[in-house]
Amino acid sequence: MTENWVKKFDGIWREPKKWVEKLKKETGKKVIGWAIPDGPEELILASGAYSVGLLGEGTAFSLAEAHFQGFACSYSRTLLEQIKRGELNYLDGVIFPHTCDAMRALDLVVKELEPFKLVESYRVPRVRDNASAVKYFSQELERVRKRLGELTGHYAKAEELGPAIKQVNQVKEWLGEVKKEMVSGRVNAREFFSLVQAGMAGDKREVGELARRFLEEVKARNTSNQKKLKVVLAGKVLEPIEMIDELEHAGFQVVDDLLVNGSRYIESQVKIGSEPMKDLVYAQLNKIPIAGVYDTKKSRAQWIIQRVRETQAEAVIYLVQKFCEPYELEVVGVEEELNQAGIKVLRLESDYQTSSLPLLRTRIDAFAEMLVG
Repeated sequence: MTENWVKKFDGIWREPKKWVEKLKKETGKKVIGWAIPDGPEELILASGAYSVGLLGEGTAFSLAEAHFQGFACSYSRTLLEQIKRGELNYLDGVIFPHTCDAMRALDLVVKELEPFKLVESYRVPRVRDNASAVKYFSQELERVRKRLGELTGHYAKAEELGPAIKQVNQVKEWLGEVKKEMVSGRVNAREFFSLVQAGMAGDKREVGELARRFLEEVKARNTSNQKKLKVVLAGKVLEPIEMIDELEHAGFQVVDDLLVNGSRYIESQVKIGSEPMKDLVYAQLNKIPIAGVYDTKKSRAQWIIQRVRETQAEAVIYLVQKFCEPYELEVVGVEEELNQAGIKVLRLESDYQTSSLPLLRTRIDAFAEMLVG
């Protein structure tokens, strides 16, 4: 009988508290959560702690409203709600990337609440391709390295960074192989994106082994001969994740993406050289840029257009998280460039609530009918 892989993957990222508390009891290690889009996973692991990506969830807001306005993005409000409810009390610390006003405000609010032993910011450069960015981010990573050492009692040595980098890289390699099988038609997009989120939120060794076993089964599957509409996903995150089921039901096949909880994560492997800290710096700067991070050589739309051309996709679906200002501002210019390039694009606005799915379904179906027509 075929295993329910989605259930297995979902169980890891939807309920990280279970595996975290088990390993904390066995090992006594600290656990550090990091907010998307970025966290210093390799530094966390090399410092002797477990790393957990905080992915957000559909939840009713009540306690967060005392600190955040209702028009803050659903992700920042979700994290604050979970913190106020004590649902993240299995964490010893959290790291927030300074990517937008909402995340900066969340950092300050949580520091004021003091629910964790460590609340640290992670200030990634806004311009990624110049010498100043390299110098600045090298100093920023060293600062975070010291702060992690203060919490865990272990300062990550250079020789310990290599094994941590290899551990994260191995998981991303498995995820990359699964993506190839999604493009071939053996893996459905729901399986792929759920596994990516498990890789971000789960124990690296467990997820790596699970991905390996999954691929063994996948190799025996037959590819589908059904003609589907090839699509590239752009924007920040796929949320709610159940949206991917609506896309596949409408006849779309995801052949590539630039999402934080998708290809941006798995394509950020670190090339190991003689200076592991510098390797981490360059890996961060070479990631697919998010909205608000600037590449002087290529616009965000050009990144998307390149993926469309390489995969021969028929359209782009651009996902905008409700009240996410950087992406709401960016999407207008991106749509204009895509239209000029002759690429059809559908903009979908959503949040973590599955209640938005019926409206999304209507728009997705209509877009598919337009493309077929």
